[in-house]
Amino acid sequence: MDVAYELTPLVAVKLVVYTFGTLMHLFLMVLILGNRRLRRLEWLLFGLMSGLFLWYSGNLLAINIRLYYGAAPTMLSAICRILTVIGFMAAVPLLVHGQAVYCARFIRARFWQRALVASFYVPVMFFPWIIGRLLSHPGVEPLVALGPTIRLLTLWAVAALFTAAGINAYLNRKSSAGDPLLAKFHRYLAWLQALLGTGWAIAYLPRNLPAVGGLGGYFAVVMMLLGILPSGLVGYCIFRYNFLDLRIQRNVVYSAAAIFGSLIYLNFMRRLSGWLEIYLIPPVVTEAVMIFTLVVLVDPLKRLISRALHHQFVSEFETVQKLALEIEEHAKRTGDVESLQKLVEDRITAAMKLESVRLIPTGDAAVAMLSSRARRVPISRGGKVIASLEVVPAAGEVSGEQIAALEMLADRLASALELCRLISDKIALERELAEKEKMAFLGEMAARIAHNVKNPLSGMKTIVQLMEEEKQLPENARRDCTMLVGEIDRLNQNISQVLRYAKPARDTDCAADLAGIVQRVAGILRAGAERRHITLTIDGVESCAVQGGEEAVSDIVSNLIVNALEASVEGTAIRISVVPATGSLDYAELSVEDQGPGIPADKLDKIFQPFFTTRPGGTGLGLAIVKRRVDEIGGTVAFQSPAVQGNNSSAYPGTRFVVRFRTASPHPRRSSVNHQPSVLSPQ
Repeated sequence: MDVAYELTPLVAVKLVVYTFGTLMHLFLMVLILGNRRLRRLEWLLFGLMSGLFLWYSGNLLAINIRLYYGAAPTMLSAICRILTVIGFMAAVPLLVHGQAVYCARFIRARFWQRALVASFYVPVMFFPWIIGRLLSHPGVEPLVALGPTIRLLTLWAVAALFTAAGINAYLNRKSSAGDPLLAKFHRYLAWLQALLGTGWAIAYLPRNLPAVGGLGGYFAVVMMLLGILPSGLVGYCIFRYNFLDLRIQRNVVYSAAAIFGSLIYLNFMRRLSGWLEIYLIPPVVTEAVMIFTLVVLVDPLKRLISRALHHQFVSEFETVQKLALEIEEHAKRTGDVESLQKLVEDRITAAMKLESVRLIPTGDAAVAMLSSRARRVPISRGGKVIASLEVVPAAGEVSGEQIAALEMLADRLASALELCRLISDKIALERELAEKEKMAFLGEMAARIAHNVKNPLSGMKTIVQLMEEEKQLPENARRDCTMLVGEIDRLNQNISQVLRYAKPARDTDCAADLAGIVQRVAGILRAGAERRHITLTIDGVESCAVQGGEEAVSDIVSNLIVNALEASVEGTAIRISVVPATGSLDYAELSVEDQGPGIPADKLDKIFQPFFTTRPGGTGLGLAIVKRRVDEIGGTVAFQSPAVQGNNSSAYPGTRFVVRFRTASPHPRRSSVNHQPSVLSPQ
C-alpha cells in the first residue's frame, strides 16, 4: 500500500498513475460486464480486472487520505490496507488461472497444468494472517508491518508474471503461422509481462524496502504504470478485434471514455489548484485558467472527434458495401431466395457482431420476436415493405451505429431480394418453356408413333384374330395367337398413354362432376379388381362440381385408381373418397388410398417424373399424367407413404394420394397451397 506525507512531484506522479490505473481497470470491468453471456474465461478476466482495480484504487485512496488528514484515521487506513491486499492477493492467482484457461483453447489441459494453477492459489490461505498483521500495526508503514513477507509476496507475483509470459511466448509460436495478428498480440503481452516481472524483482527483491513513503520512488512508479499496459492491450484487442468474442459497442466505449476523461480532468484541476495555493495563487484563478484551457482545446478535440467519427463511418460504410456486394453477387449467381436468406443471416451476424439475425418475408411479419432485445429493421422497395430484418444484439441493446448500418444495408437488400426473385422467376419460366418445348417435341413424336405404329398394329391384330378363328389351326398355334393379341393390346395401351401425356387436355376451363367420374371409372375397373380379390370402396357425395373438364379429371381419376390397383396385393382394399368444398374450404378433394407396399424412401422425389417406374413392364407415365393434368387445371397433388402413422413396420404400409380441385363456382378461388407435389405429413 502506498502512502504520502506531502504533495511532492513524486507523489503527484503517483496520483496520476494510480488514478489512471483505477479508471482503466474500472472501465474494462464495465465493458466486460456489458456482455450478457460471460463464460468461465471472461469471468476470470473480470476477476483479474477487479483485483487490479482494488490494488490501484486502494493505493490511490491511501495517498489521498494521508494528504488530507496528515495522520490517517485508523478506520480509513484499515479500509485502504484491506482493499489493496485483497486486490493483490486476487490478481496474482487469477492471472495464471486466466492464462491457463485461455491456453486450453489451443492445447489440451493436463494434470501438471492444473497443479500449477492450484499452486498459485496456496498463498491465498495466508490472507487472514496478512490482514491481521496489517491491522495490528495501524501506525506502522504496511511494508514495515509485513516485514520479510513482502519479499515472499513479491516472489509470488514475479513467478506469476513470468509464468504468464511463458504461456504467451508459447502461444506466439503456435499462432504465428495460422493467425499473425493473434501471434503479435501474444508477443507483445509476453514482453510486457516479462518486463514487469523483471522490474518488480529489481525493485523489491535485492534492495532494502523503504521505511517511509510507501512503495518506493520513481522506478516503482514506472512499474505501476507498466502494470497498466497489459490491461490496456487486452482492452484494445477486445475493442478493436473482439478478442475472446467479447463484443463491445463503440458508443459505450466513447461514452465511458468521455465520463472517465472528465473525471480525470476535474481531479487534476482540483489537485493543481490545491498545489498552487501554496504559492499564493487562489484556487479560483487556477480553476478559471483550467476552464479557459479547456475552451481553447475544444476545437482540437472537435477535430479529433470528427476524425474518429469519420473513420468509424467509413469503416461501417465499407463493411456495409462489401456485405451488400457479396449478397448481390450471390443473388445474381444463384437466384435462390432460400440460400440468399441464409447467407444474409449468417454474414450480417458475423459482420455486424450481433447475436443473431433473421430475414423475415412480408407474409411472416407477425412472427414472434426471438428476444425482448430484438429490433426489426424494415426492408422497403418502392414504398412497400417486402421483408424485415430482426436483429438481436450480442450485448445490451442494438447500438445507433448498428441501426444506421442495418438501415443502409436494408436499401441494398431490397434490390438484392427483388433481383433474386426475378432471376428465380426467370429460371422457373425458362424451365416451363423448356418443359413445353419438350412436350411439343413429345407430342410430335407421339403423333408420328400413332401414324407409323398404331395403324400397322391394328392390321396385325386383325390378321392374328382371323388366323385364330381358323378351325384347322393347332391348339399351340391358337395359344400363340391369343398371346400375340394380348401383346398388341398392351403396345396400343402404352402408345395411348404416351399420346395422353404428350397432348394437353381439352376444355380445362369447363366444369366436371368429380363424384360422377369417380363412380364411372371405379365401375369400369371394379371387375378387374374383384378378379384379384381387391375391394374398391367409395366414400363421398353423389355430385361434386369442379373445374378442369371431363378429359383432365378422368385422366387424373383413372390413373390414380389404376396406380393403386397395380400397387395393391391380393386381399387388400382401395379406399376412394371425395370431399366437396365447404364453408372453410375453397377446393374439393379427391383421396385414393391403397394398402400396398408403399413407396421406398429413396424414390419419393421421383414418382412424378415421366417414364420412372418400379414395376416391370410399366411405362412410368401414369403418375406423370396425373401431375401434368393437375398443373393444367390449377390444382395440387400430394402424397403420403406410409399412409397411416405408426404403420412403418407393417408389410403393407400403403400410400395415399390427395388431389385438390378448384370448385366450379362463378368466381373460383385458387388454393393458397403450393402447386408443387409434396409429401403429406402423417395424420
